Amino acid sequence: MPEHAGVFFDHIAAGATKAGRTLADIDLQAGGSVCFSDDLDRLVARHRPGLAFTLGAMGSKEHNFYNAAFRRAGYEEEALAVQRLWLEGKRREAADLVPNEMVLGANLLGTESMVRDRIRAYRDAGVTTLRIQPDGATMQERLETLARTVELVKAVA
Repeated sequence: MPEHAGVFFDHIAAGATKAGRTLADIDLQAGGSVCFSDDLDRLVARHRPGLAFTLGAMGSKEHNFYNAAFRRAGYEEEALAVQRLWLEGKRREAADLVPNEMVLGANLLGTESMVRDRIRAYRDAGVTTLRIQPDGATMQERLETLARTVELVKAVA
């Protein structure tokens, strides 16, 4: 979530300083799924389960890096509630609790203009390598999404 880059980069910068380096010495990678559509409700619904998995299952209850990061970004109640439901085996309920803004903030979803704005936000936050997961049902669809995204990255750069 580029709007909350400090949640991640502040810790990386502190580690770099201890090693005698600066944040500028590090390749800062971030990104998410890329999908083009004007049907945001459909896109958000498709990506909620993955984010619920990240919040609930990526680590233990006490040590989940992503859950902790989302909590530091202001999603304390949501992240903990999703994790609790996930760990209770209530996966659908956990996914249903993931807020739209969290899904949209962690991915590059929407119209071409919206995706371009997300790319710009990552660039402005200091991300030096944009890692994306092109969405699509087939290899051809994923390649087309990738090609569109590359063109938008070029335009933003």
